[in-house]
Amino acid sequence: MNQDGRPVVLTIDDDQAVRESLANFLEDFGYGVLQAGDGQQGLEVFAANRPDLILVDLRMPRMDGLQVLAKVRELSPQTPIMVVSGAGDIRDVVEALRRGAWDYLVKPIQDMNILLHSVETCLERARLQRQNREYQQSLEESLEKLHRTQKEMIQSAKMAALGDLVAGVAHEVNTPIGVSVTAASFLSERTRQLRELYEKGDMKRSDLEKYLALAEESSGSVLSNLERAAELVQSFKKVAADQSSEEKRAFEMKNYLEQILLSLRPQFKRTPHQVRMQCPDDLILDSYPGAIMQIMTNLIMNSLIHGFADGRPGEISINVESAGEKVLLTYRDTGMGMDREQKERIYDPFYTTTRGSGGTGLGMNIVYNLVTQTLRGSILLETSPGQGVVFMPTLPKDPDRAAALSETPS
Repeated sequence: MNQDGRPVVLTIDDDQAVRESLANFLEDFGYGVLQAGDGQQGLEVFAANRPDLILVDLRMPRMDGLQVLAKVRELSPQTPIMVVSGAGDIRDVVEALRRGAWDYLVKPIQDMNILLHSVETCLERARLQRQNREYQQSLEESLEKLHRTQKEMIQSAKMAALGDLVAGVAHEVNTPIGVSVTAASFLSERTRQLRELYEKGDMKRSDLEKYLALAEESSGSVLSNLERAAELVQSFKKVAADQSSEEKRAFEMKNYLEQILLSLRPQFKRTPHQVRMQCPDDLILDSYPGAIMQIMTNLIMNSLIHGFADGRPGEISINVESAGEKVLLTYRDTGMGMDREQKERIYDPFYTTTRGSGGTGLGMNIVYNLVTQTLRGSILLETSPGQGVVFMPTLPKDPDRAAALSETPS
C-alpha cells in the first residue's frame, strides 16, 4: 500500500494505451497504480515496490505473462495476480489459472465495472487470507506458549512432589539412624567400662559374658536399622532420579512399584489406610519410570487427600496385568468417590475441590497428560458418590514402539 494507505496495483502490458486506460480508471477509484511495459520490467517494479495486486498481459516480448506468473508465485505466493489479455483461447485461461492466476479478463474490457469488481474481490480475498495467516500464527504461538507453560507446571509439580518425598524419606530415615546411634553409643559406653575393669584386673567371667551378649544384641540392632535406612535411601535415590528425569529404560514393574510404595510410606504410615499391590514377577517394561512414578504418586496422594477426607479407614489396591504388548493397571480406592461434575472435570487443569486447603488442581491433569502423551496410553475412570474410584490406565510396554506403529500407514 501507499503511505496514505491506498492499495497499489501494478499493470504489466506492452500496450501503453491499455496501461494508461487501466491506470486512469483505477486511480479514479482511489488506487495507486504502477506501470511496466514488459514482463522483465514488471518483475523489477514488483521487487522494488511489492504492490498489492498485479494485472498482467499474456503476450509480451522478453517475458510473457505465464513466466511472470510463475516468478511472482515463487517470490510472493500471497500476492494476487489477474490476467488481462486479448488471448481468449480457453487453453490460455486454463493454463493461467493452473499456474496460480486469481482471475482472467479478456481484452478489450467492455464493462470496466467488471474490472473494478474483480480487483476488489481479489484484494478482499488477499486480505482475508492474510488475516487467516495472522490468526494461524497467533494460534500456533498461543499453543506453543500453552505447551511450554504446561511443561513448566508439570516440572514444578514434579519438583514439589520430589520435595515432599525428600522430607518424608528424611523423616523416615531418621528413626533407624537414631536407633543405630543410640545402640552404638550404648555399646561404646559398655566397652569403655569393660576395658576399665580389664585394666584394673577386676574383670570377671560374668562381666565378659554380659558384655558379649550386649555386644551381640547392640550390633544386631545397629545392623538391622542401618540396613533399613540403606534400603530407604536406595529406593529414594532410584525413584527420585527417575522422577526428576525423563529417561527411558527397561525395568521390572513389580519391583519398581514396591520402591514407589516404600518411598511413599511416610505419607500413609500414620493413617488407618491400607495399600495392597499385585503384579506379575516377570513383567518388564521398556518405558519411562519417572512418568509411572509421577502417576502413582498423584493417584495415591489424591486418594489420601480427597478420597479419604472423611477420616474413615480406607483401602487402596493396585493390580497390574500383562496383555500382549500392553499393561492393564487398575487403581482402586474405597473412598468417598466423585459425583458427575467432579468425574467430568477431574482432568481439567486447576480444577480442585480443596482450593482453600492447598490444592492446585494439577495432579490429575498431570496424570492424564503423562498417560496419554508420554506413555502413549489411555485411561478410564469409574466412580460414583460413596463408592470410591477406579482408574484404569492401559499402557504400552514400549511407548516409542507403540507411537511408531500408530504413525505407520496401514
